[in-house]
Amino acid sequence: MFQTAEETFEGAKDMLANGILEGVDGALAFHVGSGRLPVGQFMYNSGGTMMYSVDGFRITVRGRGAHGAYPHSSIDPINIGVHIYLALEALIAREADPGKACVLTIGNFSAGSAPNIIPDTAVLQGTLRTNDRSEREKLVRRLGEVSQKTAEVYGGLAEIEMISEVPPLVCNPVMTEEMVGYIQELPIPGLTPVPNMSASASEDFATIAEKVPSVFMYLSAGYMDERGDAPAHNPKVRFNEEVCPVGSACLAHCAVRWLENHHK
Repeated sequence: MFQTAEETFEGAKDMLANGILEGVDGALAFHVGSGRLPVGQFMYNSGGTMMYSVDGFRITVRGRGAHGAYPHSSIDPINIGVHIYLALEALIAREADPGKACVLTIGNFSAGSAPNIIPDTAVLQGTLRTNDRSEREKLVRRLGEVSQKTAEVYGGLAEIEMISEVPPLVCNPVMTEEMVGYIQELPIPGLTPVPNMSASASEDFATIAEKVPSVFMYLSAGYMDERGDAPAHNPKVRFNEEVCPVGSACLAHCAVRWLENHHK
């Protein structure tokens, strides 16, 4: 599976819709990891949530524009957007289960084009991430309710558009331990298991893992010197290509061994 549009959380969904899992009994995926990590580590999670869900959203606030000298003639969408922002922060602080991980980020707030004009609309865009399916369901619902009701308080309207909807990544425990065992059979120097890996970032392979038993692993592809200083998604990131034969060997060996044990 050579997946496109992974970073926009559209690739796996599109491939599922076009039959990628027809006749498939299981899935194994590797993702490289940058940073100050020696090549040879493989990170996994066989007992919990490995990566968080992500629900990307766009909130369009609709008000009524006016000249800045006459704000009483307007329904200010910027003011409404500010109150929605604060209300969503309170949603995490007061309604999210403190025993679960819940992260809400507004990364874009845009409105208007002139300093003396109150615009008609404002737009907030962000992401909601959790490590728990039930918390995700509750918070996505409350995200819409809080935004719409807050807008109504100030005389405006809020429209919610979900941009991405990816569940938490939970690997199959039995299959994960099985794959770990297969990898450890390989005579590759420095090959080191790192269990219980968890990250608040998201991965749309999670949509595959909801359909068939699946395993997702990180393979370290970093450097132990200054080349490992830049993290992923940084323009200066460096990936150690010595990981390529390691990853290829692990994928091939795991596939062969799993087929030997499950399709005799």
